Amino acid sequence: MEILKEIIAADKAAAARVEALRAQQENSLAESGRAADIANEKQTAAARSELDKFIAEQTRALTEKQQNSTGEAEAASQRVKDIFDAHRGEWISEIMQNITGV
Repeated sequence: MEILKEIIAADKAAAARVEALRAQQENSLAESGRAADIANEKQTAAARSELDKFIAEQTRALTEKQQNSTGEAEAASQRVKDIFDAHRGEWISEIMQNITGV
């Protein structure tokens, strides 16, 4: 009988150790999960920051290109207008001669 009591006590002690180890393992996994979540959040924040910087840089470059192309278009338009103004009388005369044959 005494041996059975010792076996039962040893079994209960082993079960308690197993439960303690299981709880410790669950805590360790939970900590690892939290650490992974924190690392993922940091990585996501860093990637988002880089993306925001890239978007701002691209927006600035696009705005600059639009301003430059607008200025170039206005300059080209002014050059055409100046050429037309310089030759207006001559061209109108030529057109009138072609129409009237005079």
